[in-house]
Amino acid sequence: MEIENIFELMGTTGSLILCVSAVPQILKTYRLKCADGLSGLYLLVLVIGMALIQLYAIHIKDAVFIWGNGISLLLTSILLGLRCQYGKKAG
Repeated sequence: MEIENIFELMGTTGSLILCVSAVPQILKTYRLKCADGLSGLYLLVLVIGMALIQLYAIHIKDAVFIWGNGISLLLTSILLGLRCQYGKKAG
């Protein structure tokens, strides 16, 4: 296996791990209808950073980077939306 293929496999694996990492938090937040432990500011800054990285990934035309970051950006945006929806309990 060539070194380039090894690095591409590592990048793909890392991207998949990052994508999957948001899923348990999304499911928990949705199931409990509560996002009290999530920082809205953190999620907002993270989404902005990911969006800028996504623009760069598109610019350099790196498919692994585009897909991995794109899915992570989508999932983090969903989590931010859930934070906005469930962040403040009525009461």
